[in-house]
Amino acid sequence: MKKVIALLLALVMVFALCACTPKDPNVGPASNPGTETTPGGEQPGGEENPPAANVPLDGSWPEETVKIGVEAFDTTDESFMGVMEYFDYLGDYFNVEFIVSEALNAPEDEFAFIDNCAAAGCKGIFGYYNIAGAEAIKHCTSQGMYYWGNEQYYPDVADDPLYVGTYTFKDMSDENGKNGDYMAGYELGYAMASAGLKHIAMCNGGAVIGVQMFLDRQAGVLDGIAAAQAEGSETRFDPATDIVEGFPGDSYFAKQAEILAGDYDGMVTTFDAFTWFQPIIDSGKDFKVGAIGTVSDSYKAFVDNGTVISLVYDCGEVVFGSVFADLVNAATGHADLTRGADGKALLNHTQRWVLSSAEDFNAVYEKHITDGEYYITAEEMAQVLGGVNPDATVDDVMALFDMSLEDALSK
Repeated sequence: MKKVIALLLALVMVFALCACTPKDPNVGPASNPGTETTPGGEQPGGEENPPAANVPLDGSWPEETVKIGVEAFDTTDESFMGVMEYFDYLGDYFNVEFIVSEALNAPEDEFAFIDNCAAAGCKGIFGYYNIAGAEAIKHCTSQGMYYWGNEQYYPDVADDPLYVGTYTFKDMSDENGKNGDYMAGYELGYAMASAGLKHIAMCNGGAVIGVQMFLDRQAGVLDGIAAAQAEGSETRFDPATDIVEGFPGDSYFAKQAEILAGDYDGMVTTFDAFTWFQPIIDSGKDFKVGAIGTVSDSYKAFVDNGTVISLVYDCGEVVFGSVFADLVNAATGHADLTRGADGKALLNHTQRWVLSSAEDFNAVYEKHITDGEYYITAEEMAQVLGGVNPDATVDDVMALFDMSLEDALSK
């Protein structure tokens, strides 16, 4: 069954119900989503509920649908679609629905979406994209909804009981405390500048409008290029002339055409590269690409023919599986599974995979695309949900999503 639904449809239904039925004081943003009676767990001010037993994984649990809002910057982005396809798969096993935003281009758009989710009865928000920083998180939790996401703002909100945490890239941080987005950019910049290319460009995505994750990725790319140059790379890159700013649009495509008509022989993009593939074919150039992208049909031919030489891949279920576990646990009365030993929200360790060979890419492609399988199954997800498995622990949650590429390929 399909669980990802359009926001407009959800709001129409909510307003229709409000017009026809009296308001239930226990439902909606006015109530605390962590205090409803659910299988297992201990409710604030109440007695422990009996543990769940033999919970069927047929989409009927939890009894009350858990609605989760999703903040997006581009709903056609392949990485984003891959994550939502995984959640859609989980929707066949659990009674959870996702309400997806339109493209969020300004803080007021993000605040409005959060308000709309509260009106639609959402229990939580998945901050796949955040443009208003910690203020958006606080705006969400002030309306009684849980929030997951945004490592950059974790210190500001970690003590908020309705903030359930986010990820940190365990193997993509260094002794200087650089975050995973910076390290992803660094990997790409270093790889491209070490590949013997003459002149490279960079697409910087949301850096141009001040989105922190893209600022961090851009900084990483610049430092990675500089590090390779310090080791002897003769690859040229000039930030003043060689950056394609923003996301696909008129100015983006105009700059893209300029790059492909010039002496450039490669580029690195801090988001998906699929908008470059057809123009590269049309140019007839031997042009190399490094990207933060996805394992999909769009990439396969370009990995196989050597166009894509480095791909930083956020495996949907590994990197974002904790979204589902944390928000569903919190919404069903098991918020204790979202807190660390220090009482703060979980900072879930996960691993972003660097696919630097066609062999690695094709192994993941076969699993995800050819076989239609996931590295974290619904049955495995169930084991870290307190309402399904009353023996689940925080350590179980943390361990499930800390999966290296090597571990995944050996499953």
